[in-house]
Amino acid sequence: MARAIKKRALPAAIVITALLAPTASAASKAKPADGNLGARQIVLLRDDGRRAKRAPQRIVLSGAKSAVYASFNVPRTWAGKPTSLVLKARSKVRVTVRAVRAGDLRSLRWSNRPRAVGAGVTTNLSAGTPTAIALPRLPSAGRLVLEIRGRGRTVITGVLEISPRHGPSQPAAGEDEQAPGNDGGSDGEDEQAPGNDGGSDGGDRPLGEEPVPDQRPAEPEPPVEPDSPFADLAPRLIGAPRVSAAALTEASGLAESALNPGVYWTHNDSGDRARLFAIDAASGALRATFELPGVTATDWEDLAIAPDSDGNDAFYIADIGDNSAVRASVKIYRAAEPTLPAAGGPPPTITASSVSSQRLTYPGGARDAESLAVGSDGALTVISKREAQVGVYRLDDPQFTGGSSLLSSVGQLPLTWVVGASASPDGSFVLIKTSSAVRGYAIGSDESVADALVRGGAGVSLPYDAEPQGEAVAASFSGRGHATLSEGLSQPLQQWRW
Repeated sequence: MARAIKKRALPAAIVITALLAPTASAASKAKPADGNLGARQIVLLRDDGRRAKRAPQRIVLSGAKSAVYASFNVPRTWAGKPTSLVLKARSKVRVTVRAVRAGDLRSLRWSNRPRAVGAGVTTNLSAGTPTAIALPRLPSAGRLVLEIRGRGRTVITGVLEISPRHGPSQPAAGEDEQAPGNDGGSDGEDEQAPGNDGGSDGGDRPLGEEPVPDQRPAEPEPPVEPDSPFADLAPRLIGAPRVSAAALTEASGLAESALNPGVYWTHNDSGDRARLFAIDAASGALRATFELPGVTATDWEDLAIAPDSDGNDAFYIADIGDNSAVRASVKIYRAAEPTLPAAGGPPPTITASSVSSQRLTYPGGARDAESLAVGSDGALTVISKREAQVGVYRLDDPQFTGGSSLLSSVGQLPLTWVVGASASPDGSFVLIKTSSAVRGYAIGSDESVADALVRGGAGVSLPYDAEPQGEAVAASFSGRGHATLSEGLSQPLQQWRW
């Protein structure tokens, strides 16, 4: 029988997700405190096997096609004993937790899909309440991987602790027996887990023209919290190859690939057709050109890669440029990211029917904008460009059915000439690119990208070498870092770690 124990509100120091161990080996050396395994002893993995370097404050579960995995070392004294896993969700959801066999944890990806081993436990999580899920007895000491899969869509906002249980567990209100079928599993199962317009011409100032400086006096930066992604900055430039794609003359958006390690995707500003360029991060060479049939490139200004509603990695292309602020609406296009072929293989293709779009309008009339960030909760955040204090706008639940939605105004930033944005895949930070700087904002627990920006003011200054006309920034998939790229031929793809 699946049981869950509703716990009283935990102290803030426990409820807030702490730093995760950066590697499996580091996690294995950590000692459980007070009989519990806390966030420092747990390594979180996405459903493609990529390790989360820092605690994801938001883990999106969107049905049977998405899951998150918690990997940890079982202490010898816990072998054969029942345990509890504490989770908190933004909205009520039914989740199944089970032990899985997940391949080589030393790699960033596993070659085979995780397979269930032993019993699964299915239970309900209440909205916003830390809930202790009673797990089956642990099989033995050593490394264990737990699969956390949701029936329905929600956001897990905290993986807090795993601890041995003492005494009988009490079922939470509304709990019932383990669900049948794939969601729960049964004792001894070894079953395969489910898989994974019109507008202005958009022209910018001519290349080589002096960038417009930030027009407000520099504000003092707030102190950096010890657990912030920007604590203890030790910046280093790990690569800056010159991009050799002759057709890429006005790079305006940038995103690190989710499916193709060592690849960045980018696109031109207005004036080009609807296409994306895959750039090799090490050499700067053009790997492939990706055409989007049936799509109009009015004024493409930014690019993000984030999970779609089914949990699959997708491009989010921001056709939002509007220098004269005359477009009645702007568009975000979404299309699945392709896996690139081996050297010499045919370029990836996509059908027009597989591209979806979301039309956006602003409260109070048109705005010029060049920055889009897609949060791990699926919300779209757009930042305007030219005002003395730029505006931050949000759409929480984009449907991408071709319809039009009104953005909500969240607040302002004490910045101007904002030309790019990027949210980290693990949901821990968001970046803003201005004409002369890269600014970082930590995303707190239960906080949206837009709210983090408004709360963070001018943000934290991050490493950046001045570019002729830099308008593109991408948060790193592989830890704390970012990349930038300027308009112009043969520009360096700056890749920073900090």
